[in-house]
Amino acid sequence: METTQQVMDSDRVPLLYAGGDRTFHKSHLRGVRWQGRHFNGADFKGSDFTKAQLQQAQLTKTNFSSSKLAQARLTEAQLAKSWFKRADLQRAQLNGANLQEAQMKQACLAWAQLEGTDCRRASLIATNLEHANLKGADFSQAVLSGADLRFAEMQHANFQRANLSGANLSGANLRWVDLSGTNLRWADLSDAKLSGANLMGADLSNAILTNTSLVHADLTQACLSRVHWVGADLSQATLTGAKLYETPRFGLQTEELVCEWVDLSPGGDRAQIHRFSNSQQAQQFFRPARPRVQLTIDSALDHHDHFVLASFYHQVARKFPLFQHPPSFDIDQRRTTLNFVLEKETDLLALAYLVVHPFKEVKSAHYNIQKLLETLQALESKLTVAEQKAVEQTSNQLKPLINQLKPVKMPSSNPSQSFFDSPMQVMLQNSSGEMVTLHQHPQFGKRIVNISGTITRSAGLPSEARRASRIRGEEALGFLRGFYQLEV
Repeated sequence: METTQQVMDSDRVPLLYAGGDRTFHKSHLRGVRWQGRHFNGADFKGSDFTKAQLQQAQLTKTNFSSSKLAQARLTEAQLAKSWFKRADLQRAQLNGANLQEAQMKQACLAWAQLEGTDCRRASLIATNLEHANLKGADFSQAVLSGADLRFAEMQHANFQRANLSGANLSGANLRWVDLSGTNLRWADLSDAKLSGANLMGADLSNAILTNTSLVHADLTQACLSRVHWVGADLSQATLTGAKLYETPRFGLQTEELVCEWVDLSPGGDRAQIHRFSNSQQAQQFFRPARPRVQLTIDSALDHHDHFVLASFYHQVARKFPLFQHPPSFDIDQRRTTLNFVLEKETDLLALAYLVVHPFKEVKSAHYNIQKLLETLQALESKLTVAEQKAVEQTSNQLKPLINQLKPVKMPSSNPSQSFFDSPMQVMLQNSSGEMVTLHQHPQFGKRIVNISGTITRSAGLPSEARRASRIRGEEALGFLRGFYQLEV
């Protein structure tokens, strides 16, 4: 009704409601004291309830869409099947409220208090719950896809069979939360605390678990396909039957991990099971570090040189599938460090052979790479069958690349070529986190300060000293034995 849409006096609303009116759009009801009052089925769309006191109020099937309820008190209110779409509930108090099947799509509940709240089967799609208190709340079968739950307090909450796909839970406290059967696909759980959480049968495919604490968590038969979890702590967690298709196994803490078998099949149908005979084998299945090639240039990278380098690597990536990912950069005033990560250690030499090509020292670096392969091949009598296979695979990856880079042209660089002419260091890291220096120019890291204060590079080294460092036999053997070879 037109008259009720302009209600300004909060005392009139109860009278109109008692007379059968239910529509109170855009009403000004800031600070009203309606504790325990009945407004079931009322329509308060677009109204202002800022700091309203609605404790234990009966508000079932009530419409608060687009309304302002910031700092409102709704403790133990009956709000089942109510509408809060795009409503502002910042810092609202909803402890113990009944929000079963409530519609809260795109609502703002940042810093709100929902301890012990009943949100079963509620819809909170794209809702903002940042820093909210959800301790002991029941969100079973609720839909929170795309919700923002950063730094939320969620201890002992129930999210059984809820939909949290694409939700942001980074930094959230999920200790002892029930997430069994929950959809967490593409969710961001980085830096979250999931110690003791129940994740049995949960779907975490493509989720981000970087630096996540999963100590004592139960991940039995959870889907962990293609997750990103470098730095995650799985100490004393249970992982039996987890699906790990295309999941990297590097950079994890796995002390006292409990795992009898894992499913590596593409469809998660147990077509490719790998079993562990003891806990040590299960822990060794996961590795502390990702294999990488680290290339350090003794010079800062400017914008033009960055363009030249990126253009070259783009050409290489198109020609050689081995070069899948661009490097990460660490640049300061003196040095530029490039890190190229890999999934397989047997690709280390081949990738190193590709990435050093733009630099002046390419011939020396290539020489060292080939010599390291020869050194490993000469150790054949000392190697286990698995180690011999690793050397063979390394050779199979490297040899086809030799002399195949000629069609790849370097874009024009600065006339001085100072960056690409600078001394270079090339290091390799295996999955055990051990690093060896594959190549290092004798002048790398050295400077001479003249009396005038001018800084120059050292020069005039004897010809024997100009030979870049190489990995010797015993060092190569130790590095190889840090590889993790597992037949699956």
